[in-house]
Amino acid sequence: MRSNGSAQVIVANRTPGERLTISYPGATSTRRVTANACGLVVLRDGASSSLADLVSVDGAPINQAALPTQLLPRCVNGNLEEPRAANFKTGAGEVVIVKTPNTVYEAAYGGGRDRNVTANACGFAAISESSAYPWASNPTIVIGGTTYTVATLPTANPEPLCRSGQLYTPASW
Repeated sequence: MRSNGSAQVIVANRTPGERLTISYPGATSTRRVTANACGLVVLRDGASSSLADLVSVDGAPINQAALPTQLLPRCVNGNLEEPRAANFKTGAGEVVIVKTPNTVYEAAYGGGRDRNVTANACGFAAISESSAYPWASNPTIVIGGTTYTVATLPTANPEPLCRSGQLYTPASW
């Protein structure tokens, strides 16, 4: 906990300017998706969003194993050549969600997220909680291949200070 009351994880003993990748294995990411003129949201594998990690669309959980496999009908002038009333998957591996035409939704993907931070001039990096990475839903982080549980890390009170490249550490460190 910082003196201003915000929670932080301090990664110490790094080279000044070193880039660190912090992994949040439990984090989800969202992607905005749009239903076509016929009301189909067609989801495909992408570089940043794997269908294997698809969790939900518009807050509704998606169980891909339970989806029937069907052909993706053409959408002509706002009408499907063959009506679809329920979600399905295609033989090509696409997941198709039936929604309101021309409407934007959020698709949530699990699988974790990475965040890059840079060590300051004194060789430590402060990782703050944020709306994108709340500690409550991301209780563990991975730094350099080692997993840490945020709630069990020792409290640095007071926290170290870096002033003009000079590191000041509390006596308790």
